[in-house]
Amino acid sequence: MHNPAAQSAVSDALTGFTAIPLTDQHVRSAAQRKLDEARKQIAEAGDTAQQLAVLLQAQDPTHDSTPNDTRTRAWLLGAILAKQTPASTATPILAAVIATGSKLAASDDEIAAAAAIGIEAAARLLAAVDNDEFRARWNGSSAVGILGAALALARLHRLDAARTRHALGIAATQAAGLARNEGQPMSAIETGKAAADAIEAVLLAKHGFTSAPASIDGRRGFAALMAYRFDEASIIEGLGTRWVSLPQ
Repeated sequence: MHNPAAQSAVSDALTGFTAIPLTDQHVRSAAQRKLDEARKQIAEAGDTAQQLAVLLQAQDPTHDSTPNDTRTRAWLLGAILAKQTPASTATPILAAVIATGSKLAASDDEIAAAAAIGIEAAARLLAAVDNDEFRARWNGSSAVGILGAALALARLHRLDAARTRHALGIAATQAAGLARNEGQPMSAIETGKAAADAIEAVLLAKHGFTSAPASIDGRRGFAALMAYRFDEASIIEGLGTRWVSLPQ
């Protein structure tokens, strides 16, 4: 059953998880390795980066082919990463924290911690909704990745609990991406856009915009509208103590 109430155990759990002290060095090291690999792929993108920049310029002619604003940069980085290797829910998270971390002059340790939080949250959210029907309809890397990216960025921006909850809700309203685009350039663009939209969601929340409290499990929330099953326990149980996103 989807929760119709104003309060949400799922949002409460994810909001609290975003701000936990991250002392597990194994978790931090795993996130740092993913960031290092993402940065390497971005640096080696070459013609791929140029081609994607042209595509982004076509949809937004106000930006040149080497965009500098954080949102557009995250979009480009996410698209590059999705084009280089098969995208996952971690892809928009990595793009978003790299772009935002640079903008905020955050330390590598802070960026890695934010990435770890977002990647874990996204992995649990995907587990809660994942099945053949979901995969047949939605691009999971963008539709779920945006939620993890918003939580990662809320940590980087040091949002309080209320604003973090609103950022998650704003991101949930933008969750999208069609499975039918798999293998097409649009799939990479969708994944990059998830990173960009997560940045927008966090900035909106930071400046006072609000969202429904139960944005994930509410009656008309993310799971009710996009998923064909919803396992709340996959999100909540062991969150912060058992890391499902770590390599097994």
